[in-house]
Amino acid sequence: MLQQLIEELNCISKLTDKEQKLIKNLIAVKHLDEGDYWYYEGKETDQVAFVAKGYLRKYYMVEEEEITECFYFEGSFTGDLPSIISQVPCKSFNVAMESTTLLTLSYQELNELARQSINIERLLRKVTEQSFVMYHEKVTSFLLQSPRERFENLFLKKPIVFKKASANHIASYLGITPQHFSRLRSIYLKH
Repeated sequence: MLQQLIEELNCISKLTDKEQKLIKNLIAVKHLDEGDYWYYEGKETDQVAFVAKGYLRKYYMVEEEEITECFYFEGSFTGDLPSIISQVPCKSFNVAMESTTLLTLSYQELNELARQSINIERLLRKVTEQSFVMYHEKVTSFLLQSPRERFENLFLKKPIVFKKASANHIASYLGITPQHFSRLRSIYLKH
C-alpha cells in the first residue's frame, strides 16, 4: 500500500529517497468498514488521505437530504480542503461505501515538510491544484451542461461510478431526480 502511494506521488512530483522516507514517516493507515465515517459535519480535521482500497462518498445534508459532491475511488486523494485550510469544522460528510483503507497524513505536517523541500512543496501544490480543477469542472458542468451531458461525461470519464455507486447517489451527484436518472440511463444505454 505504501509503495502504491509513493509511486502515485512520484508521478505527480519526483521525490528523492530522503523525501519519500520523510513522507512515509507521516503516514498512518486507517481502515473503515462500510458505513464508517472518515469525517463528518462539525468535526475538525487536518487530515488528507490516499484511498488505497475501497471508496468513499462525500456528501452534504441539505434539508434532511443527502447531496453527493464526490466519489473517491482507489488511487484518489481526498480531504476537506476548505475545512483544513480555513481551520474550521467540516460542513460535509465522508463515508466509506465499502470496506476501505486510507493512508492518512496531517496536512499541517506535510506543509511543514513542504517548507523544507521544493519537491514536496511542488507535490502539495499539484495535488491541491488537481483538487481545485476537479471541483471547478463539477461546478462549471452545472452551469454549462444539460443533465444529459453531465450523465454522458460521467459515464465516459468515470464508468466505475456506475459500477459501484447506487442510482440515488449518482442522481444526487448529477443534480437530478432518481426518476430522471433512470430515464437517462435507459436512453443512454440503448445507444
